[in-house]
Amino acid sequence: SSNKSERKLALKRVIVAVTIGKDMSPLFTHVLKCIQAPHIEIKKLVYMYVTHYAQTDPDLTLLAVNAFIKDSGDPNPVLRALAIRTMANLRVDRLTE
Repeated sequence: SSNKSERKLALKRVIVAVTIGKDMSPLFTHVLKCIQAPHIEIKKLVYMYVTHYAQTDPDLTLLAVNAFIKDSGDPNPVLRALAIRTMANLRVDRLTE
């Protein structure tokens, strides 16, 4: 959805489902599309999801790294820290090569 509040609510529901143990990995591509959202609340939720499922789909995780690198240069220090912390927490062998 293009509506910020709807997108944020949907991502919160996905994170809750992940937290209680449901497999939400089929939504990886859909969640990844939200990574370009200009809202930090949405980015936080997407980054949490990507960190959790990075090993499930390393190829798509590599695509997300470009967004992390871009955000690590953002003027907002909170977003920069979030991007750097997320990259540090990714457990994908191909990223370390």
